[in-house]
Amino acid sequence: MLTARYAFKSPKMGVSTLVGRIQRCGKILSTILLGLSFAVLGFGGCGQTAKPITSPAQVYSYFGGPFSVLGASSATFDHTANQIGVSAFITSQSGAEVPTEIINGTFVIADTGFLSITENFAPSSGVISAQNPPLTGAWAVEIPGAGALANLLNVSGSGATVSVRAAPTAMVENTACPDFSTQASFLYVTVPNAGLTRDTADYGSVTISVQGSAVNFDAQPFLVGGLQQAASSVTGGCSDTVLGALTAYPLNSFGTVSNLELIGIAPSGLLASSFESGVSGSSAGAFGGGTGAIGVAVPSAPVDVSAVIHSQYNGFIYAPLNRVTENYDITVLASAFGNHAATSQACSALQASLEANNGQGAKTVPVLPSANSLYGGEFLSSTSSGNVNDPTGATGSENCDVVIDLGEQDSTNNGLFPNATVFIGSNYPPYSASNPWLCFDTGSTCAVSFPAAAVVGNVQGQYVILVVASAVSSPAARLPDNFGGRPAQPVGIYLFQKTP
Repeated sequence: MLTARYAFKSPKMGVSTLVGRIQRCGKILSTILLGLSFAVLGFGGCGQTAKPITSPAQVYSYFGGPFSVLGASSATFDHTANQIGVSAFITSQSGAEVPTEIINGTFVIADTGFLSITENFAPSSGVISAQNPPLTGAWAVEIPGAGALANLLNVSGSGATVSVRAAPTAMVENTACPDFSTQASFLYVTVPNAGLTRDTADYGSVTISVQGSAVNFDAQPFLVGGLQQAASSVTGGCSDTVLGALTAYPLNSFGTVSNLELIGIAPSGLLASSFESGVSGSSAGAFGGGTGAIGVAVPSAPVDVSAVIHSQYNGFIYAPLNRVTENYDITVLASAFGNHAATSQACSALQASLEANNGQGAKTVPVLPSANSLYGGEFLSSTSSGNVNDPTGATGSENCDVVIDLGEQDSTNNGLFPNATVFIGSNYPPYSASNPWLCFDTGSTCAVSFPAAAVVGNVQGQYVILVVASAVSSPAARLPDNFGGRPAQPVGIYLFQKTP
């Protein structure tokens, strides 16, 4: 069992986030990426010093952690030098928790708006080490100063068995504790977790209030399908830490790994929680889901659905159980939505497969997409070296194999779409328009639809869409496998509106 130690600055002091280019110990470190190990500010044990991050307008600091791959971490995006750094705590061979830069690299902005990241230093086969050659194929989308969504990379294996796997993360500004003059309301979705066999919450609303350094969360969670769960009211405490200004829940359990949840609440209206199922005991956390969460401030007025579906978005499709091929990892796919419409030629295979299963075929599409729908999919193309998820636009627009039907907006919660639907066409990976998905039980072209929930907010003038679908809802979320099957698995879709 890992032992966590904590040290905080006085609440609401000026923030100086000590997560720059932290020097490594002079020995090999084990790659236990400690989402919940939040060690002393003095950086004892390795003689390390942390360089304070300067704050020119083009350097942005974030806290990330809803996904369990990297755990709780901090990141900087330096748009002056085009560099990225990600820091977390790992355990050295001596057992000490050491603040360490686990990833650093460079990035360029592609024509599509994605940040193409090259990792010079990354987790690899049990150590944090330099990569030679540097890793390519990591991606991010960012609302500068507010937050980012990223698919970073881990390396596993050696020799002929080396594989590169996704390390998804969502990040929010971490420069100040929340300081709301009145209560603030957020909508959130919980992050799919491959290890859970049941859901305690998929999405919800939470009212956040601040009293000094205490941060109160009054959450109302739901399961997909609008099934209301037990409400909760809990209190955490915010302080400046080596990962930024964060709220820890419970309030007085900083030294108890089994209960710790770290929450970043950005003034811009983004929220992220690092809660990890299996590490945090039996607690359901501050949001009731027992996993990490991503949220956005409730809009002040009902969302203009027409404006939302006629905008374009970049982001990621996340399905942690979707490892159906060997030569590429499709658990996290850089994706885009809004460039296509139902009548687009690129969507013809998708539309045909939905219609073929609407009341016929496998009868897995009870209703076709409504007018409140976004069409899009992943950037996946075949090259001489195998399949590549490349959102630079070098191989053209994204595929059209997924539909997000928002459905109707909740009448009492601006930005909440509790009866959304996700449609998956016959050309979704590992299949394509030229090699369509055939249902093994019918032998006919396959497609599916399943219930979901979506929340929509506006951050610095850009729409943010967060979608969650469950493996245990009825019907369950399903994606294709290599054998024409339709296995149930949790799915999340996270999108930032593209700027002109």
